[in-house]
Amino acid sequence: MRIGLVTLCSLRGQIDANLQKIEAFTQQASAAGCDLVLFPEFSVHGPWVTYDPNARPADLQRQAETIPGPSTRRLTQVAATHGLAIGAGIAERGLAPKPFNAYVIVDANGVRHVQRKLQPTTSEMDFYRGGGDHMAPFQLGETSIGVTICADNESPAIHDRLVGLGAQVILQPHFDCIKDFQNAGQTWDQILHFNRRDTLKHRAQNLAQRLDVFALYVDAKDPRANFNERPHWPHRVTGRSAAFAPGGQMLAANAGNEEALLVVNIKPSATNRSW
Repeated sequence: MRIGLVTLCSLRGQIDANLQKIEAFTQQASAAGCDLVLFPEFSVHGPWVTYDPNARPADLQRQAETIPGPSTRRLTQVAATHGLAIGAGIAERGLAPKPFNAYVIVDANGVRHVQRKLQPTTSEMDFYRGGGDHMAPFQLGETSIGVTICADNESPAIHDRLVGLGAQVILQPHFDCIKDFQNAGQTWDQILHFNRRDTLKHRAQNLAQRLDVFALYVDAKDPRANFNERPHWPHRVTGRSAAFAPGGQMLAANAGNEEALLVVNIKPSATNRSW
């Protein structure tokens, strides 16, 4: 299976512009022969977080969409046009006022899978509700795949559940936040070095090693043009995506702090414990 991991900078509330970017990268992934292209957490609606002074919960509630809905129908058309499946983050409207922070997989036939983030982080709680404890893999061809969204990867029990249900591949869409209090550095290079030896290692590489699965970590790009812009924001987003093979070997990674398509080939087999 050939998979594209797209590091994307999506902006809050700019659904049409974000979907245009998604379509452009999907076209690139299709030209590269991908069967599946993955985008980060928040990729359709952009990040809605408390440290953004212009983000209001009522606005997100108006913009949130049902699944299926307008954005998933558009993604379905894009998937059909380019002949592959797409994974994207979306604000899902439900019965309660707060939407879910959700991740959808669509192909030419429509929505194949929905995973809702189990526990919103502190900066998300004003905007999103939790997704309960429901976790289940989905099937793409002969491969069983699970999805774990950003901070949900801090819980090994979630990974254990998915692998116990047969997942051979774990997709990990992120808006990966390196907090200022972590003292990770004063340049993007220092932040990326911290990401490689800290977050990327314990959320993705250790997972691949411990449970003998593929871990595909796809991150967003920070919207700031330079390191010192918006100093009141309490963290930075690394813009690094990477893929790890069963056993923990890194297959590929992008440079970080960039919008980019990373293409990897994976071949899950019956020798994986997850099969």
